[in-house]
Amino acid sequence: MKRPLNVLVVGSGIAGMSYAIELAGSAIGRNVRIRLLSKAPVHASSSYAAQGGVAAVMDARDSFDGHVEDTLMVGGGRNEPKVVDRIVREGPHLVNKLIAMGASFDADVSGRLHLSLEGGHSAARVVHHEDRTGAEIVRVLRGRVRALPMIEVWEGWQALDLLVQGEHGQRRCAGLSALEQRTGTMHTLQADLVVLATGGVGQVYQHTTNPTASTGDGIAMAVRAGVPLRDMAFVQFHPTAMYTGTSGQAFLISEAVRGAGARLLCHDGKPLMDGLHAMGDLAPRNVVARAIHREMERSGTEHVWLDIAPVGAARFAREFPAIDRRCGELGLRPVRDLLPVMPAAHYLCGGIATDDRGRTGLPGLLALGECAGSGSHGADRLASNSLLEAMVIAMRAAAIAPTYAPSDGPITANAFAEFSITGRTHASIDRAIRDLRHAMTCHVGVVRDRDGLACALRTIAHAELVVARRWVRRRLSDGLFNLRDMTAVARVITEAALAEPRSVGTHFLADEVASPEHRSSRSTKIQARFARR
Repeated sequence: MKRPLNVLVVGSGIAGMSYAIELAGSAIGRNVRIRLLSKAPVHASSSYAAQGGVAAVMDARDSFDGHVEDTLMVGGGRNEPKVVDRIVREGPHLVNKLIAMGASFDADVSGRLHLSLEGGHSAARVVHHEDRTGAEIVRVLRGRVRALPMIEVWEGWQALDLLVQGEHGQRRCAGLSALEQRTGTMHTLQADLVVLATGGVGQVYQHTTNPTASTGDGIAMAVRAGVPLRDMAFVQFHPTAMYTGTSGQAFLISEAVRGAGARLLCHDGKPLMDGLHAMGDLAPRNVVARAIHREMERSGTEHVWLDIAPVGAARFAREFPAIDRRCGELGLRPVRDLLPVMPAAHYLCGGIATDDRGRTGLPGLLALGECAGSGSHGADRLASNSLLEAMVIAMRAAAIAPTYAPSDGPITANAFAEFSITGRTHASIDRAIRDLRHAMTCHVGVVRDRDGLACALRTIAHAELVVARRWVRRRLSDGLFNLRDMTAVARVITEAALAEPRSVGTHFLADEVASPEHRSSRSTKIQARFARR
């Protein structure tokens, strides 16, 4: 009998756990060893915090074509239509599979699922568990992971760099180096297959809905290993994060709240979205975020208002209990009080370039979830498509695992063996992180221009110099590792933005804006090409 296939999954969110579970249940599940590495507890992932739900065609009045068309339209015609079609058609199967695993989704007394309406959707198709869908799915997946003996969960391990065998056309991923945070010890972990499911990049911005662990680790590792990326210019800003006057992780106000009737208001009380888009408050996220950005600049304020009154107090408390509870903690009374909201970095639409089975440009390396760029989201993500994509591609990726063979070749030595972990973050690193976040927010945010992007690159270069100076002294810390990854990610986002000549989706150039005719015609052409397949 061959030795077990040795698999390292980096990230314990929905994408990583889904892959591990599917692989364990596959034809080779009895002859596989899966190590699930996570630098933060599972409840500190973006998956756990996801409020909205899973977009899926579960109503006879809806259609796969409608879901696909909505996805392509919001994506600005930059999606991969065939990938979108495959993912959308797997939606109902995925939802039913989650229910069979024990997930509880909101439904009426007859058992018919309650489907929410969210921005950019032409029909109500978002399956959800109150306003805590991510937490419910994580609960189910976490229970399954614990029950499978071939899956080992290594919490408190931070992946640092990929280990690569061979040269040129013979390169393959052979494992990774990692920091065991509890002991400060560096380790070389060999693997036949490495799966990156490390989440997003929101922490490179001042305001983000992402948790503190979202520093772009997986993408930065791919950059250093020369693995191709795609669509890195497209960072989605959620229009309605709660404004509290502080930076860091912001609490999200789900789009479904607007789907239930809530309205965005200017500071003079006028409806913000009236006359700006046919879908009004439920326009695509990039449209709403820019409208809020313009109003904030016009009024000289740091937020706009969200009026919950049209939803009604009873319905709001029943359908959005987590948001209702958070409002109470902040001293706000929904329905009676207007809620202050602002755009915040929410989701990277691109990432490590993959196909629809998670395969990257480096053999032996897969990428799943937000750190991956499958082309399904294009230039902007349709609401609640992220959990759908993450789980569908994870299942498809696990199905090809039998094609990977155990490898016994030599691997690169641990590059960190002679380094020491100080356990303390130097003040220069903290300053560099603050400056980097400020530059990315001001110049590579909701609205951009070429001078601002060039200014951001200068700040990034300074942060890279801080990393280099600390690195050469071999004095490492968690903060330095984070800054190292954040600068790598910030650079590729900014350079990708400079390389995009026209505004599309989340990438809006104030000094060179594509005409609406250009954008709509491009989207229409791509949809027509998709329809002719």
